Amino acid sequence: MHNKERIRIHSLIVSMLLIGLAFSPVVSADVKMYSTSEAEVIEVNDESILYQDITFAKLNINPTYSNTRLKPGSNDEISVTVTNKDNKTITLEPKMVPTAYEQNLFDESWISITPASKDLEPDEKVEFIITVDIPEDADIGNYGADIAFTDDVMPQTYSVYPQYINAMHFFIEVWTPPNIQIQTPYVSDRVESGEVYDYEIKLKNIGDHDIGIDPEFSDEQRYFSSIYGTSSLAFENDAISITAPSVVKAGETAVVNVHLEVPDDAKGTYFGSIDLDIDDPSIDEWDDEVSLEFEVWTQPTETYTKVFTTQTNNPIIIEVSTNTYNYDRWMEADSQNQNEDPSFDLTLQNGSGDVELNLVKTTYSGTVSLGASSYPPWEIDGAGIYQEVTESYVETYDTSGSIGEWTLSILPVNIERFEYSITIGD
Repeated sequence: MHNKERIRIHSLIVSMLLIGLAFSPVVSADVKMYSTSEAEVIEVNDESILYQDITFAKLNINPTYSNTRLKPGSNDEISVTVTNKDNKTITLEPKMVPTAYEQNLFDESWISITPASKDLEPDEKVEFIITVDIPEDADIGNYGADIAFTDDVMPQTYSVYPQYINAMHFFIEVWTPPNIQIQTPYVSDRVESGEVYDYEIKLKNIGDHDIGIDPEFSDEQRYFSSIYGTSSLAFENDAISITAPSVVKAGETAVVNVHLEVPDDAKGTYFGSIDLDIDDPSIDEWDDEVSLEFEVWTQPTETYTKVFTTQTNNPIIIEVSTNTYNYDRWMEADSQNQNEDPSFDLTLQNGSGDVELNLVKTTYSGTVSLGASSYPPWEIDGAGIYQEVTESYVETYDTSGSIGEWTLSILPVNIERFEYSITIGD
């Protein structure tokens, strides 16, 4: 290892240790030695770092976290009980303090605390009422802050804000019901190279005013690719075109059309996203995106073969089946993209050559859900209220049997996976 690299690594270890000491109430009196170079040694004494003139009030705060959801113009009260666990009287003067990594910070005028102060005797407890008033013109989004009951702070912290020891955190989501329902939350399908597909994203305006939209591809496309572990996509965005109106009229449903022309040489999977850019402040920035996922699939031309032997002359019954789970495919019932019906091409041979197979029965079955959408069924237009969660297709054959070796060949058509069973005898 090079000297510079050794110095960098050991310096990082020391930094991590110091940060950990700043947050940990558990200490050790052990002295640890860390070499930052061949000629330099740093001595770190845990107690000397953590307890350099540091004292703080010992309080029990319940709860330490609060989560509330409010609309603009509404209010709520949060009750917090503080107990003095120290052996001395502690003066509590609760105040709102900002915290790091919040989407929005509270305006102090939104919050009032009762009582404003309290001298708390040992083992005494007091209930504080935090009243939150959200103004009518408040921006939609998430807000967070701390209520600090004393001025005690951590001695060392990586945050730009002080880390208060005796504090409770509260989080409030300011929201209004969305005026637009995105009735097609995602588009996912199995496609073939060289083919053309069309999809519809339905948007229903349940508000009393027209709302503008401007759909376009999201910049997060490559993010999807990295999450799913693909270094390259099956095709680029230029294989997809988006057409849509610029406005969704009040009380009406608009359609965003997605047209896909799969390139002839496409292989693998495409991940992407369409940002609908809905001009509605009640919809969060990330909530107006529709994800796209397309798996490029190729119909096999070679058969699957299974060799088996029989010990009797009893009839042979062969059953082949496929089960499809459609919870990850969102397509309109009247779409032209409906997959063609599944089927099987079967061939059975023995020592004498091909043997005739008799198709005894064909079975279709499935499971239909009215809850595949985040909206109630009566708010979904047309046949889209029904989502077929599972589909099953079964073909059953029989033929006369004889003792010997047999070869069954199966070619699935419009099928991703299948099962088979061979029964000798009734």
